[in-house]
Amino acid sequence: MTKINENLKPHLVLAVFAFVLYANTLNNFFAFDDKTVYTHNIFTQQGIKGIPDLFKYDTFSGYLLRVYNLTVDQLNDEMKILAGGRYRPLSLVTFALEVELFGQEKAYPNDIEQFTGNAFVSHLVNILLYLFTTCLLFSVLRRLFSSCKNTKWYLSFPFLAALLFLFHPIHSEVVANIKGRDEIMALLGSLGALWFTVNYFETNKKSHLVWSGLCLFLGLLSKEIAITFVAVIPLSIYYFVDKRPQKICISIIPLLLVSALFLCIRASVAGFIATDNIEPDILNNPFVYATTAETLATSFYTLLLYVKLLFFPHPLTYDYYPYHIEITNWANPLVIISLLFYLGIGIYAVYGLIKKRDVVSWSIWLFMMPLSVVSNLFFPIGAFMGERFVFFSSVGFAVLTGWAIYAYFSKAAKNKKLSMIFTCAVMVIILSLYASKTISRNRVWKDDFTLFSTDVQTSKNSAKGNCAAGFQYLLKAIYPNDKNEAGKKKEYCDKAAKLLNHAIQLYPLYTDVIEQLGNLYCGCYVDIAKSLHYYAIALQLEKRRNAEIAAAAKEILNMTPGLLEDNSVTSTAEEMIQSCDELLEVNPHIGEAYYIKGIIYGKYLNNIEMALDNLEQALSMDFPKTVKFYEFLGTAYGFAGDFPKAVQYLLQAIESGSYDYNIYLNLGVIYQQIGDRTNAEFYAAKGNEMKHSIENNH
Repeated sequence: MTKINENLKPHLVLAVFAFVLYANTLNNFFAFDDKTVYTHNIFTQQGIKGIPDLFKYDTFSGYLLRVYNLTVDQLNDEMKILAGGRYRPLSLVTFALEVELFGQEKAYPNDIEQFTGNAFVSHLVNILLYLFTTCLLFSVLRRLFSSCKNTKWYLSFPFLAALLFLFHPIHSEVVANIKGRDEIMALLGSLGALWFTVNYFETNKKSHLVWSGLCLFLGLLSKEIAITFVAVIPLSIYYFVDKRPQKICISIIPLLLVSALFLCIRASVAGFIATDNIEPDILNNPFVYATTAETLATSFYTLLLYVKLLFFPHPLTYDYYPYHIEITNWANPLVIISLLFYLGIGIYAVYGLIKKRDVVSWSIWLFMMPLSVVSNLFFPIGAFMGERFVFFSSVGFAVLTGWAIYAYFSKAAKNKKLSMIFTCAVMVIILSLYASKTISRNRVWKDDFTLFSTDVQTSKNSAKGNCAAGFQYLLKAIYPNDKNEAGKKKEYCDKAAKLLNHAIQLYPLYTDVIEQLGNLYCGCYVDIAKSLHYYAIALQLEKRRNAEIAAAAKEILNMTPGLLEDNSVTSTAEEMIQSCDELLEVNPHIGEAYYIKGIIYGKYLNNIEMALDNLEQALSMDFPKTVKFYEFLGTAYGFAGDFPKAVQYLLQAIESGSYDYNIYLNLGVIYQQIGDRTNAEFYAAKGNEMKHSIENNH
């Protein structure tokens, strides 16, 4: 019984620390990429019913189908906007199960829509999976380094390495962002494969190889980076378990088989990684306009940043998009330093493999192998870098750091007691700093607003970051959560304007920003002319979503007559005409724009001829004609002296459900003009009756 308790102690301590570090994520909402895989993914939101489609389509398909209202047949063209394919169904399956088992809650604080999902449960599952992964890492290291069992468990190398892995702040993105579950599950499956392979060498039971292959396959279904363990596992066996080539080759067979199976499935669903068909967008492929030399230089620069963040994880940000990181060249001394650093550790890793088989060289392999597939050196991954991309490689860093403290730092003391005190002191200092950063970083992941508004202060020159933060401020301005936020509308509008305008300065072709500027100038400043101006630019640039952008522009145009009546519009008549013309130049089929031009010409510029020209053009087009449209058209014909048409359209306004007494009074006047005394008296009387009724009610 004592032995069982002793074996449980390290895992219990790790469990306590895991919840101390990440308990504050349990009150967080969904954030950032959670939309693509969970809250806005049509397959995930179907619960169990959606699981077959999660295996059938690319990971982002369910998101694209919902957000862009696509058909399945349109998906192939839409997927061209994304660098590479993504086939990671397993983590999405867990989300679908959560949707099925747990009720609804508000996914985002300022969302108008309700999404199925329970953020508390999702964050709890992430913490548990992260804990299981850390415990498995500890167990694997203890198996590989059995000699450490003679040391007190809390001072052993496996436990020190596991603690450093658990506490490292760079993991906050993976754990605090629910979408990061794919990384955790991929590493959990990979470590499970290593565990069962070690079992095979110790027991010689081939059933363990079956379990090893199954674990790796589950890891691959979580995220493709697990494939690096096809090399990591035999390397680890060669270093610390058994160096017989024949037996190692046998152990690799199930790993190769499941990897080949996964790659075939992935190729049939998401295709092979190809850059030829990717649309030239720096937010999807930041190297699209870079030369080969610049791509290599910038990639090595980011590889050096990974090392810096592992040793000194500050500042952290979700956003490493252009131009937070800029394209660089080989004249940059940091690029040369990075190249020399990686050449140096690479040479040492090869030397260690051939000669020493030591922990340091093994940790370098653990670090470099997973990093190679996210380095942008061999194919574009869609971003310069990301903290989640170094999750696998951080195992190598934790192993190296833990070994340094265990094998070298502790020897600085002259006796065993001082050595223990020194080791504990070093670990307490490191883990305290890590914990402080991790806990504070988790708070930033509370929701989209907190994340984007915080990280834009770090990634000040990121076009994407400025767009995301600006949009969040715009949401708060237009859809406040409470009276306090409602009272800050001008402040939020001004912040949104500053951020969005900075984003467009950074990347003038950023259509998402241009659209949001259109929404901003309408929703915040009621500058309809400027709003339509930005929508005209967006329509010109974004052919892929032309119908969607046109629909948004039409929505603003449909609001404009009411805003004009309330004298809310801050644009001049001339500016309104110009912006409508810009819109019509790009899309001449927007009847609403002709309607607004007709109102402006007739009501504000007293140009009845131009008013009628535009209203007649609008009449010939297919768009919803309101009561106000027929009323204004009839009134314009009345001013033009075309009384029969004036009567026709004013009567149509009444038939469409108008209760405006002015229409009846105007009809009375027009009938008087054409000599129809009976109708003149009827409509005049009816109009006066309605007018008096309204006045009496008030």
